[in-house]
Amino acid sequence: MTNPASRKNFNRRRCLRVGRALLEGPTAIFPPSSVDDYGWLEADFSLRVKWPGNNIHESLHVFSDDSMNRDDSFLAPMIRRCLWKRSVDISGTNEWPTATVELGFVRDRSRVDALLRNVHRKLSGLPFAELGLSTQRDVADVELDFNEPEFRIWARNGVQSIEYWSLPVSPATLGLSLREVHAELLAELAPISQSGWRERYDHDLREEPQAPWELQLVGLEPFISESPDLDDPLR
Repeated sequence: MTNPASRKNFNRRRCLRVGRALLEGPTAIFPPSSVDDYGWLEADFSLRVKWPGNNIHESLHVFSDDSMNRDDSFLAPMIRRCLWKRSVDISGTNEWPTATVELGFVRDRSRVDALLRNVHRKLSGLPFAELGLSTQRDVADVELDFNEPEFRIWARNGVQSIEYWSLPVSPATLGLSLREVHAELLAELAPISQSGWRERYDHDLREEPQAPWELQLVGLEPFISESPDLDDPLR
C-alpha cells in the first residue's frame, strides 16, 4: 500500500521540477507539419519574474527561426508565456504542475524589435554590486525594493549571450523597468491554437532526474555513496 505522505512528496518534487522546467522554457519549438515540416525555433530572449506577495512565477520568451541550412522562408518569430501559481503545487495533492503555457505570433515586429534593442543596450550596464572574496556566506550590500519582482533576464545576439539575475530592486536603481518590459512584450503576444505545436526539452520531464554524480579528484574515480540521501535538496 502506498504511503500517502510518500505520494505527496513525490507529487511535490515532480510539480516543482516540471514547473521550473516549463518556466525556463524548451530548447526548441517545432511547428505542426502543416506549417513547416523541417524547421524549428529557439529562444533569443527570456524574462522570468517572481511577482511580489502571491508566489506567482511567470516567464516570457521570444523565439525565432534557427533552422539549419535555411536561407529563406523563415518561420515567423513567436512569443511564449508560462504562468505558474507555484504555491498551489507545494501541497503535493497535484500529480502535474498547474503551470500554463501560451504561444503566439508577434503582433508588431517593429515594436518588439525596438523593445529588444532597448533592453540589449541596457543589459551590459545593469548594476552589479562589488563583494570580493566571500568567506562567511557574505552578500553584497544592495538596496532592495520588495514592491518589485525578483527576476532573471537573458538575451543572445547570435555571437554573444548575457544573463542577469537579481532580487527585487527599484527601476531607478536598475535603470530599467522590468514591469514595463513585461507589459510591452505581453501586449505583443497574439495567441494561436497550439494544436500540433511541440516543445523539446533536454530530458523526459515525467522522469525523476538521476542522482547527483560525484568524482573523487584523486585518481578521478567515481565516488560511491553507501547511503545516498534521498532528501538531498539539490536533487
